[in-house]
Amino acid sequence: MNEKILLGCLKGLARLPLGILYLFSDLASFILYHIVKYRRKMVWKNLTASFPLKSEKELKHIEKEFYGYLGDQIVETLKLLHISDLQLKRRVKVINYNGVNEVLEEGKNVVLLMGHYGNWEWVQEISRYFLPHTFMASIYHPLSNKIWENIFIKMRSRWGAHIVPMKKATRVLLNRDNQPWVCGFIADAYTWRKHEDNCIDFLNHKTWFIYGPEEIGRKTGAEYFYLEMRKLKRGYYEIEFHPLHPQDMSLPFPFTRLFWKKFEKTIEEAPAYWLWSHNRWK
Repeated sequence: MNEKILLGCLKGLARLPLGILYLFSDLASFILYHIVKYRRKMVWKNLTASFPLKSEKELKHIEKEFYGYLGDQIVETLKLLHISDLQLKRRVKVINYNGVNEVLEEGKNVVLLMGHYGNWEWVQEISRYFLPHTFMASIYHPLSNKIWENIFIKMRSRWGAHIVPMKKATRVLLNRDNQPWVCGFIADAYTWRKHEDNCIDFLNHKTWFIYGPEEIGRKTGAEYFYLEMRKLKRGYYEIEFHPLHPQDMSLPFPFTRLFWKKFEKTIEEAPAYWLWSHNRWK
């Protein structure tokens, strides 16, 4: 399909109120769970291995709640094409951000580490809480489908963020010596680079993590924060900034390790809102 036609159709749907879009979400969730059975085996495998002490009844509840959340994620992402500044601000509460601005006032850079949890696409709301003229960057992995890639870039750059491909991240950020920046990284992505230095125990699994964000932060003298997102109720979220101060700096990639420890607690408190359909431990 032509990109302009597809974008026009998506924008038309995005004009619908979220209350109507959630009806589509309910339908999509039903189809994904009961009819298509989208990655049901993968989701169940991940849940049972991650929470061996939970009963089958508890895990089934989490599984069904996850598919409901997945439908909401789809329509809420679509809504970014038309949602107003006021509506997004009302639906995403941002707290404890003063620490980031204090770092920026010192002329230092900030690396934000977050995961595929809650609605990570609505995280763009944070950009309006930083000091004026802060360079805001969001790192992404390019998609194979360029039409969808262009559409997602439009969604993610509406609030002034610069969308930077992972391969160009170091060069782009190193070239901003005179302007403090805030850069967000989805840090729970799968990696093929596996060795003891980037291996941890996470949700009852031996897990290897990406460490590029920490390397970029080290090269640029950045401070690190865990960007925690919590779902308050349907369509409403809370974002909180947690400064990362590892106790043991002798470990490899101590800031990333601390992020994973805090991220694990977030997931354990409300398991349904992580991307369980992802083959994280292949």
